[in-house]
Amino acid sequence: MAANSQPIHLGFVGLSSKGWAAMMLAPPLFEQPLAPKYTLVAVSTTNPESAQASAEKYTQLGQANNKNPAVRAYHGSAEHITQDEDIDMVAVAIKPVYQKDAAMKVIEAGKDLFIEWPVGKNLSQTREICEAAKKQGIKTMVGCQARFTGFAIKIRSMLAAEELGKIYSSNLIVSFNRGWGPIVLDTFKHMASAANGATLLDVGGGHAVDILMHTLGPVASLSAVVTNHHSTTAVIDSTTMKPTGEKIPQDGQSQVCVSGILHTKVGKEAEVVQTPFSLHLQSGVKEGDFNWIIMCEKGTLRVQADTKLGFFDPSPVLYWNGEKVELGQKGDQRIALAWEAFADRRNSEYAEVDDALRTKEVLDAVVRSSKEGRRIDLL
Repeated sequence: MAANSQPIHLGFVGLSSKGWAAMMLAPPLFEQPLAPKYTLVAVSTTNPESAQASAEKYTQLGQANNKNPAVRAYHGSAEHITQDEDIDMVAVAIKPVYQKDAAMKVIEAGKDLFIEWPVGKNLSQTREICEAAKKQGIKTMVGCQARFTGFAIKIRSMLAAEELGKIYSSNLIVSFNRGWGPIVLDTFKHMASAANGATLLDVGGGHAVDILMHTLGPVASLSAVVTNHHSTTAVIDSTTMKPTGEKIPQDGQSQVCVSGILHTKVGKEAEVVQTPFSLHLQSGVKEGDFNWIIMCEKGTLRVQADTKLGFFDPSPVLYWNGEKVELGQKGDQRIALAWEAFADRRNSEYAEVDDALRTKEVLDAVVRSSKEGRRIDLL
């Protein structure tokens, strides 16, 4: 529960009646154990029709879960919802190119902020958001929900309990069979342009680096190679799933290969150990994959996702020395656990904007290393 035992009054920018936020971010707020911790009081979308439809949907959902207040509808600029005096916190779940403007309005209004990854379209915008949030003294949470997968929680607990010994190496492969390849859905055309901040490295790389550093410690140095095998992409109609005939340029990445050193804290004395790591991101391939092998002093950890889902598998299997580890999670609890951690002020568990900034600095170093052909030191 929040520190004052009162529910957090939440406003939501980008929560329509359908889409990512409607499918994934909002539903847990109306279920146990989150229903007593949050009250959705307002939504904001781009136009009055979608805002009203969203407000009606979540008013009805709230009433079905014994939440009486009618959800208010705002549209246009995020400034409108941030001026609502009944709101404690504003969630921002919109395209990266629009995130900074909305986030800054939330911060200026002194509201706490949830913002979806990647927290702005580039490193500069993420830094601006981070600095403004610190100056204003607000609480923040970033949508890095992979931290709350069962395997990530278990690995951290095993490391803290000294069950692994020293970490010898980490090798993570993340393959996307959807997105950033030879085809793109018309609803995701913005992801083809690096200027929009939603490339393979921005999105997939950001989530991968966050979970890597949250689990095994910060990146101290790295070397990287970045290439693009899909300089154009064919647009697919998201309704019919047939080609529209349109082809657009794609200037992001399809292969990202990173190697370097992590600083991993081990044992009660928090001894810092240099852990060699590799990270391979790829897109436009036939088979999805999330395969993480961590070689430890006392054995081997292996995380394996369903190959049909890859990174999008909500519950990859964890093996310790070849034996499956029971994780105790039923279904996809990642987002619910993140919301709960924020409400309970367990800020060592969820990502804040300064964590996002550190991840963005790593991603920037990946690009610079590839361009300049040299190792980049970060610590």
